[in-house]
Amino acid sequence: MEEKKIIKLGLFQTIIIAIIVILLILFIIITSINKHSDNKKVKADLFSIKTNENQMLTENNKIEKISSKDIAIVPTLEDKITTNSAWCGTLQLVWNDMINNVVKQDVIFTPQTQTVENLNRQLFKEDQLSEKDYYKVYDLLTKDLKKKIEKSIRSKFNEKSDILDQIDWSKAPQNNSGYLDSNDKRYLFYAMLYKKFKFENKFDELKNGMFGTKYKDIKYFGIDGSSDEKLYSQVDVLYYNSEKDFAIILNTEEGEEVILTRGAIGNNFATIYNNIVNNSNNYSGKKQFTENDYLKVPNIKFNVNKTFNELCNNKFYAKNGDICNIEQAIQTIKVELDREGGKIKSEAAVVMSSGAVARTEPVVQHRYFYLNDEFTMFLKESDKDVPYFAANIEDITLFQN
Repeated sequence: MEEKKIIKLGLFQTIIIAIIVILLILFIIITSINKHSDNKKVKADLFSIKTNENQMLTENNKIEKISSKDIAIVPTLEDKITTNSAWCGTLQLVWNDMINNVVKQDVIFTPQTQTVENLNRQLFKEDQLSEKDYYKVYDLLTKDLKKKIEKSIRSKFNEKSDILDQIDWSKAPQNNSGYLDSNDKRYLFYAMLYKKFKFENKFDELKNGMFGTKYKDIKYFGIDGSSDEKLYSQVDVLYYNSEKDFAIILNTEEGEEVILTRGAIGNNFATIYNNIVNNSNNYSGKKQFTENDYLKVPNIKFNVNKTFNELCNNKFYAKNGDICNIEQAIQTIKVELDREGGKIKSEAAVVMSSGAVARTEPVVQHRYFYLNDEFTMFLKESDKDVPYFAANIEDITLFQN
């Protein structure tokens, strides 16, 4: 009997030990799984962080690529500028055609804006350009006009338009005859400026360097101590007061002048340019570039497309009394400059609608001289002062025998 109890006790202990071993094995397995899961989570988190970093880098690259969109395009030389601003005369050319040939007077918004006032002054005109470098046209907005423009700029510049497809052609008739039966008209004013220029001798490519304190690895060209002295003649010094206050001209084979300045004062391009001229006229120092001078110019390349919403959907009157409205005002500017030379391509377009004011027929004031009630009658010779007959008529039957 005792032996049986001992056997049972031993079997029970064996079972308990087996259960403990099994539990230990399960604990080890579960711990291993959790650790593996945590490692995977860490890896996943690291991958997520890396992915986010890549996305951030991608976004930064995107920002870098589209940074030209941050350039503020001003309509005129007199408009206030910010630190990153540009202007080209193509918008002014189409505005000039609009007010000189169709509106026939200054554009007046209600309330009037300073930009429109500046445009109305026509500070820049086509006589500031060589005829070979620009093309402009205005006419009723038709599909035939689009074809004409495309053909003309291809023939003159071997270029395609970057702007025409942005115009709303959906309601444009094929040709001018589509407007014959309508008082409402839509006009297109268009201009393209295209110039390419070269330096007679290529400037030297300089080492990449800083621009300001933020921008690294910027490409430069210019003249340093090892440059050929034949490059000196391509530079005219307008004035030099210090490293932060000077103006120079880079001369090209085509006669284009690339004017570069630092430190000129003004809150618009017109003022800055006038100050350059004044400073140059008053400068008594050397105006020749010499072996003691150095030149460093960053490569330039940007492409901007600007829609001037502030000029659109404001009613104004033409000289003939028609109500006008600018539907679209668009400008593009592409500029490149490097050690060999540069080029500029700019387009501008204004779409303006014009409609006759709804005029009502003048009200005719009919006068009814009806003697259909008591009245008085006189007869008098024309050269006399006193009538020779008078009657007061109340009962007309007495006077109609």
